[in-house]
Amino acid sequence: MIEQRKAARGAWVRAAAAVSLAVSLASCGVEEANKEMSNMTLEEAKTKLLTLQHQIIEMVPEELVVSVFENDSSGLLNCRGDKKKWTGTGQVELQPGLDRDKFLDQVRDRTKDIQGWTVKDDSDSDGARTVDILHDDGTHLIVGIWDGPESLQIDSFSACFDFPEYEYGEKY
Repeated sequence: MIEQRKAARGAWVRAAAAVSLAVSLASCGVEEANKEMSNMTLEEAKTKLLTLQHQIIEMVPEELVVSVFENDSSGLLNCRGDKKKWTGTGQVELQPGLDRDKFLDQVRDRTKDIQGWTVKDDSDSDGARTVDILHDDGTHLIVGIWDGPESLQIDSFSACFDFPEYEYGEKY
């Protein structure tokens, strides 16, 4: 059981890292084309990402929540030049009983009509369903449900922002 959990989480981390790299390369170009977001700060980028992440976590029925984890600080990923992006994780360990497809449908349907967001069904490297949420400015959330223990997992990446003073290893 523990080995299955490690393997599943390892696959999720590898998939998230691959997506992160692709998004990092693609989303900064999107942001540069968006003049409104060209002056985004670290705090604005982080707040935008965490606001949607909190809303998704709050969708979980309270009686199914065992525990909630959200990082409030992390290192930054590179974009082009001095631009960086903040990465986040939200995780809710669940009691058995969540209808996975219904929940992911709700996440998709509640987000798709919000201006600026594009939402699509996707899957991770193991073929498990995920919901991919991308904003015009490059903010990106990947929502899925893990096995053993059953958990809602949200991996998120902010839009790119100017941050030339970043020192590798510092957390914000």
